[in-house]
Amino acid sequence: MCPTPLGRIETRAFILIGPALLGLILSLATGNEGWIVLIGVYFLMGVALDLTIYPLVIKWQPPWLTFVLAVGEFVLLYLLAQVLEIPLQPVDAIWFYWVSWTLAIWTKVAILPILSLAWIENAGEFRATGWSIPPEYVPVPAIAASQDATPGALLREFSTVNEVPVELRRLPSPSGVHHTPERLPAA
Repeated sequence: MCPTPLGRIETRAFILIGPALLGLILSLATGNEGWIVLIGVYFLMGVALDLTIYPLVIKWQPPWLTFVLAVGEFVLLYLLAQVLEIPLQPVDAIWFYWVSWTLAIWTKVAILPILSLAWIENAGEFRATGWSIPPEYVPVPAIAASQDATPGALLREFSTVNEVPVELRRLPSPSGVHHTPERLPAA
């Protein structure tokens, strides 16, 4: 897959819906807003990487590179969480990141192709597919639109309107498939 920067952002936003819901549930259940804040920082950090670093470094993304990027993003997110003093224990932040990443990847691998069959071909973007010009508005060639158009000499020569000359009817079939009778009635 060769995602565009817009495709990366749209895909990242969609696949982080599940982890964001998980973070919201954990934040409401524990009374600690650190869970949802961590997902928000993860999303913003990912968008920043998608717009600045990834287009310069990644020209084509093989499947194995996804995990390598996840490890790099984990390190960056862990450092950002420490600098921003997100109120989570380091162990909680670590397991929450990997659970969220796994949920996001399963969404990307299993759910996105079902919801949008052309998602990969559209470089990760969610586009409305359809004709760029509706078929009824495609211009018709002038010869087909003309009422008094007459067939040309080449078309008349190869059409079935003309009778096949007797000399040609007496020749054997070039492919040998069709049997030519010995005598043909004179025309």
